[in-house]
Formats: sequence, structure tokens, C-alpha cells
Amino acid sequence: MNGGLVGDGSVNAATPEALVYQPLPNGDLRLVAVEYIVFYSMWAGASKPSLFGQEFKLVGSTNRYGIPAFYELHAWVWQNNPSGMFKDWNPSGSCAN
Repeated sequence: MNGGLVGDGSVNAATPEALVYQPLPNGDLRLVAVEYIVFYSMWAGASKPSLFGQEFKLVGSTNRYGIPAFYELHAWVWQNNPSGMFKDWNPSGSCAN
């Protein structure tokens, strides 16, 4: 995650706030997705942010990360997601190597 981008209050398709990697059995990491994030309190738009025709999901302040409310959008660019390219979770992926 790039803290400077998360804290800038904007979204840009060319600069995702986070990169998602999957560990491989040999210890390497493989880039599988990007995530766009903007804090709710910093978003100045009249409606939810969107990219690629997809509206961001609002994650409330009571979240597993323990951070303030934020908008987010995943894009599974390098790994097929049978649930959909922009879904949060990918049943084809694993954090275990």
C-alpha cells in the first residue's frame, strides 16, 4: 500500500493505492490485483468514486483494518476471478503458499 496515495483524497486509474500479491510455493510473489482506496472523509465528490464503470464500495469505520471509513475497488487484472473482476474476494486465490 502506498500511504501517500491513500491519503491524497483522489483516485487515478494509473496509480492504484495498493498492489495485491499471491505467495507462490517457491517463496516468490505474483502480482494478481490492484486496489483503489480513498478515505470517506477525504472524498470531495458528490457521489461515490468510480473507475472502469464500477462504483467503489464503502467500508465503514468498524472494519478489520481498524482504520476510518473508506471507499475501495479491487481489480483482479492478473488472476481470473470467477466471481467477477471487481469483486473483493477471489475464490481462485490463496494467501498460503
